[in-house]
Amino acid sequence: MFDSRATATEFLDQPDCDPALAAASYRFMETVNGRFGGIRVVRRFLAAETVGRPADAPLRILDIGSGSCDIPLAVSRWARAHDIPMHFTCLEMASHAADIAHRQIARAGDPAVQLLQEDVFTHQPVEPYDCAVASMCFHHFSNAQILTLLQKLRGFVLDRVLINDLRRSQLASLAARLLLTGTGAPIGVRHDALLSVRRGFKVSELSTLLRRLDSVTVSVEPARWFRIAAIIRFKPE
Repeated sequence: MFDSRATATEFLDQPDCDPALAAASYRFMETVNGRFGGIRVVRRFLAAETVGRPADAPLRILDIGSGSCDIPLAVSRWARAHDIPMHFTCLEMASHAADIAHRQIARAGDPAVQLLQEDVFTHQPVEPYDCAVASMCFHHFSNAQILTLLQKLRGFVLDRVLINDLRRSQLASLAARLLLTGTGAPIGVRHDALLSVRRGFKVSELSTLLRRLDSVTVSVEPARWFRIAAIIRFKPE
């Protein structure tokens, strides 16, 4: 079951996903990101990206598959508290997620976080981004889609892409089951969470996949709490 990536479809990936299930799913993901390293991985990556930048030049970040925008909002709060200028352009195609994200952004009142309801595969910005982040997103794509997307990002991301996702293993699945039991999550949330683990990555396979790209340097490392952090740096053409 864990030797290769699962290909089944999550409920959240369906266009007619029940809004109540979507809301419960994103609440669960916000808990996981907050308590089990999802925000920390992104914050560490972006902190490194800001080293040596002029104070009057905000880091322009493309956040891919932003869901409820919990991670960009959390990192933006941290950056503001430390006087680090950042601006997030968040892409979320699913209407059930975008509705939740719009409400979260409105409550936060954070002008540094902008949400666009667009497909990253067709997104074309007016100006390039300094870097890109994808949290709990790439496991929704096939290997072929991952390579296609990274080639597209090369056209408007100047430096690096962070893939912040799930590390696939039987132990990770067991940990997810225990966490789900403790939260009393609905059955649909349980289905998607456990399937997400099976759609996740092993370090060696993601490294092998990403090294098929030309003119990049790749770093793929395990992160705490069954996460995987991959950084793809585009070499100048």
